Amino acid sequence: MRLRALARALVLSTAVLVLGNVAGAGPKIGVLLKSKSAFWSAAEAGAMKAGAEFGGEVIVKSPINEGDVGIQIQLLEGLLAQGVEAIVIAPGSKDTLIAPLAAAAAKGAKIVVFDTRLEGEQPYVFVGTDQRKSGQAAGDLLASLMAEGAPVGFLKHNQTSGATIQRELGAFERMRELRKDFALCGSMYVGTEKGAEKDRVASFFDQHPEAKAVLASSTPATLALIEVLKERKLGGTVKSVGFGFNLTPAVAAAIEQDVLQGWVAQLPGAMGFDAVKAAVALCKGEPVPKTITTEFFVVTKKNLQEPATQALLAQ
Repeated sequence: MRLRALARALVLSTAVLVLGNVAGAGPKIGVLLKSKSAFWSAAEAGAMKAGAEFGGEVIVKSPINEGDVGIQIQLLEGLLAQGVEAIVIAPGSKDTLIAPLAAAAAKGAKIVVFDTRLEGEQPYVFVGTDQRKSGQAAGDLLASLMAEGAPVGFLKHNQTSGATIQRELGAFERMRELRKDFALCGSMYVGTEKGAEKDRVASFFDQHPEAKAVLASSTPATLALIEVLKERKLGGTVKSVGFGFNLTPAVAAAIEQDVLQGWVAQLPGAMGFDAVKAAVALCKGEPVPKTITTEFFVVTKKNLQEPATQALLAQ
């Protein structure tokens, strides 16, 4: 009997210890992404890393398709029902999520918004890339590659993407500053129909064969631009700078072959990491800056082989 009692006591004490470890594991953080694409998978990896490092229990949810705001709202409600103490969200809409997040905050949840700002002034911490600044960096690079007065084309994403619009504005401003006589020969929205990016880029060159420099403000536009430049043997003749995240072998090869002269890369892993780090700090009552800026990385042929650039291939 004594042995049984001792065994039961050991089991109970072990259970208490286990429960204590779970309770002491830190705040429960709900991370809500825009989709399951490679970009958001990298953000998820960064979020999980921060949870492990700073003692947060991280639960990640995302719609299958980016832009499915209704599903994102349902997932937000589900995370709140699970008792999360903080919500880290990359909102699929800059205005539709305002009311649901305000309701979550009213219930006591800490809110960290990342990647895409909400419309208007918001009381939440924001983590993300300074898109205007990244656009200016692209404008700097493209201006250094083109001749005075060279015709320039902009391959835009769409009319509702806040991030790419800021990039485009930043690039235009800087190029106007550095090349006062630069000629914008044409622009085209490439991201209005998924899967049609390459056809639209080809159409741009059909309409503007005079273009000697091109800026592509999104990943799909940049990848389509690389394909069209290769097929038409325009690599190097038309100077090009695009945007994306991290670095892929295909993009690295395009830069090495002088098809693409610049790749302005967001770092989604760092963004996810910084957002969860901020959420854990908020839950612990620690001070957190209102805005946390995640750096971007400009890849060119000059720095392609450097260790910091090559490290992007593994992310």
